[in-house]
Amino acid sequence: MIKVTDNFLNVEYFKEVKNVLLSNTFPWYYNDCITDKNDPINYYYFTHMFYVDNSENSNYFSMWNNFLKKIDCKGIIRIKASMYLNIDKKRKHESHVDYDFPHKGCLFYINDNNGETYFENKKIKPKENRAVFFDPHKPHASSLCTDQKRRIVINFNYF
Repeated sequence: MIKVTDNFLNVEYFKEVKNVLLSNTFPWYYNDCITDKNDPINYYYFTHMFYVDNSENSNYFSMWNNFLKKIDCKGIIRIKASMYLNIDKKRKHESHVDYDFPHKGCLFYINDNNGETYFENKKIKPKENRAVFFDPHKPHASSLCTDQKRRIVINFNYF
């Protein structure tokens, strides 16, 4: 089941998060594939891992404390920010699963754009401050936007 909640965070908290992620000092890291190592050469994006491999991985991790309480997170698997750049071409990426075991997932969109997320029988358009709750061990796919400079989404995998 997919559940979409708009205006998920209060205005002040969302503004704080957005300002950090859109600033010119926030560290983004290049990844030369999006779905897997067999991706074409022009499939790349930038990420920031707030939490991975059972530990905090970022000086910015604490900005998610209130978010984690709001989603009733009992245990974190991963918190990853993804930034996809506009290449003036719509492109849907290959479907994937985040992990192959049952857990919870939440996508949190930072900016409005036309780079949809695709689920089995549904697609969701990114809207700032929109949370999408889904089953991340079922296939889903990201895409590029053409109406903004970048598409930024935070992916929470948790129990």
